[in-house]
Amino acid sequence: MTSRYRFIYIYSDDMSKIDKLQSTFWKEWKHKLEEKMHDADRSRMLERIIPGVETERFLSHDIEYIKVAVFSLIESVKSEKKLILKDVLKLADTYGLKQSEVNFT
Repeated sequence: MTSRYRFIYIYSDDMSKIDKLQSTFWKEWKHKLEEKMHDADRSRMLERIIPGVETERFLSHDIEYIKVAVFSLIESVKSEKKLILKDVLKLADTYGLKQSEVNFT
């Protein structure tokens, strides 16, 4: 009767090579996972600051796109600020405050 089981002998040198390969694999895997998590955090931050932004283009350092997106954000903030300041001045005037008393610094 023949046995269906075969034994594979692994020498200690081979075992240490296998251990080293596994260790390297898991270190690289962990590093890639950390990079993806970092990119995801950066993407969430960008989307919070600039809704609708193409985060991939930011993360790939597309300078032209970044310039357009940032300058567009700055312009929208400037116009929003002007509208808000007008509303605040109107509110102050409505409730009897003088414009000179309303300080925007």
